[in-house]
Amino acid sequence: MKNRVLAAFVFLILLGHASAQKTAELNRLDEKLARHLETKMPDWKHERGEPIAGSDDSVLIEFWSFSNRKVKVSILLHDSVEQAQQVIENHARYSFNKETLTGLGDEAYASGYGSSLVAFRRGKFTVYVSTTADVDADLDAGYLTQEQRFEREKSEMKRLSTEFAKHVVDAIDAP
Repeated sequence: MKNRVLAAFVFLILLGHASAQKTAELNRLDEKLARHLETKMPDWKHERGEPIAGSDDSVLIEFWSFSNRKVKVSILLHDSVEQAQQVIENHARYSFNKETLTGLGDEAYASGYGSSLVAFRRGKFTVYVSTTADVDADLDAGYLTQEQRFEREKSEMKRLSTEFAKHVVDAIDAP
């Protein structure tokens, strides 16, 4: 009986230590990403989001906004590269209208409306970038047809999602 209690106690300590390590690693990544984007995109406003209540500490949520554009970056830290590979493979398997992206992380996909959801893996991280663009609030929106607005919305969302994904890879790779 004492051995079981001791084993459970040791397990809980190790679990807490692993969780603290993940939190520390994600906090470092948050700082690296914020510094990186402040130099590359200084006019953008940054806000750190909170994970869903009850979820574990292995997720970092970032929001970036400028004018009428918003980008959400969700970064998950997995226990191993193999686990991250499995997660991104499952994501790709169930994504509609998916296109494979090259030159972005270890493996990357764009999917969703206008290919504006970018998902990729870099080592033990899986990253999901999504963008919204309120094109109707653009200064020249009144001069655009509805079709032109839709096309601008899709192209802006895809462009920003891909651009932010590249910045996240750079931040992950930075010392």
